[in-house]
Amino acid sequence: MSTRAQQHGKTSLAIVVPLLLCVVLLATSGCVKVAGKVKSQARAVGNRIILRPAPLDLTVALDPAANRNSPVALDLVLIKDKNFWKTAPSLTAKDWFARKSDLQRQYRDHLQVTSWEWVPGQPVAPVVVKVPRRFAGAMIFADYPSPGTHSAPVPLGGAVSISLQQNDFTMEVKK
Repeated sequence: MSTRAQQHGKTSLAIVVPLLLCVVLLATSGCVKVAGKVKSQARAVGNRIILRPAPLDLTVALDPAANRNSPVALDLVLIKDKNFWKTAPSLTAKDWFARKSDLQRQYRDHLQVTSWEWVPGQPVAPVVVKVPRRFAGAMIFADYPSPGTHSAPVPLGGAVSISLQQNDFTMEVKK
């Protein structure tokens, strides 16, 4: 091998080795972790502001005499269909529970129903419901035999307290 070729090889190695060392050091240093943290924080902010509503945090309390000492069925209905949302606030709980199966069939992918049933006085752990994007509204329906609508619109995110009482429920939206 000529002297010129030997020098060229040494020069190439003299450049390549330090570059490889720099790449290895960067890959194993905190720079990658910082970039990951920034990316995850940006994703979280983006989900909150642009893409996804805040979750719905429900606090439920049951009076010891709730629903005349009978279990209380409660449905949270997230509504995607804008036309159904226009009529939903006029639905009574009695209508909802009587037509629930038919409405779920009719609006198949446009309703997300979460159902619970609690006995009077039962302690209820806080409930967190993830609210998907592009929902028009939400309703709560409580199955009471007493006269009344027993339904109410619910905000699509934030904190809501529901008190299931003897003949009806009350709801407070926390800000």
